[in-house]
Amino acid sequence: MTRNPIERLVRLGFSEYEAKAYIALLRESPVTGYQLSKLSGVPRSMIYEVLGKLTARGAAMTLRKGASTQYAPVPAEEFLDQLQREHEELTSSLKGELATLATPSDLEYVWNIEGDENILAKAEEMIRQAKTRIYLALLPVTFPALQPALEEAIGRGVRAVLYTTSEVDLPGGRVVVAHVSEETLGQARGLGLVLVIDGEEVLIGEWLSANQARASWTSSPLLVFIAEHHLRTDLYLPEILALLGDRSLDLIHEEDRELFARALESHINS
Repeated sequence: MTRNPIERLVRLGFSEYEAKAYIALLRESPVTGYQLSKLSGVPRSMIYEVLGKLTARGAAMTLRKGASTQYAPVPAEEFLDQLQREHEELTSSLKGELATLATPSDLEYVWNIEGDENILAKAEEMIRQAKTRIYLALLPVTFPALQPALEEAIGRGVRAVLYTTSEVDLPGGRVVVAHVSEETLGQARGLGLVLVIDGEEVLIGEWLSANQARASWTSSPLLVFIAEHHLRTDLYLPEILALLGDRSLDLIHEEDRELFARALESHINS
């Protein structure tokens, strides 16, 4: 993400000249249009048009000083707060208006998400929108990033069940610890999380390396069901096999034992 304030103002809808002029005003004001042109690098032929647009935006104000006109910026915090309120009001009104335009679709999309920050942001968004239940499997290292959203969801009455490989603190939620071997844990490290919300949507993310992560999101009923079924049953398998002991070999058909090989080795041959 860029840290250049001019580029970020452009992302908020400023033209490059408007952004340069506003930054220059913040650094030195009040100034005349001629002085601002020199300070900002905006061509003199364009500076008054740019100042007119900044004034209309509420980012600059006009000051009369004798026979001359000078310009000063609206303080950045005040201007950005107002801009934020306007965007929130616009977004809120558009949600309702655009929802009425949308037509139901039978297509079940799978969206691909790239990047650690984007994946965790999507997971947090899903958790904060959850209404009834959350099932989440993750490695403990991923838990702190989602802990505040989980605690907030629990606080508003959402049932949260967390599956992980070591104890974590989640007051009001249920934590299921799956004790797995070091070999299995090493092979699973790439699978960063599986998140199912309200039985309606699922996010599955994997971390391929320190700088590469990807995930898939869908609301496909079949895929959501499979993911939730996995979370609510498969992670109990090691404990169930441990209780069965040698009887598990009689219950599992020989051609299927490869599917349970690691759990069987861990709890029967030890």
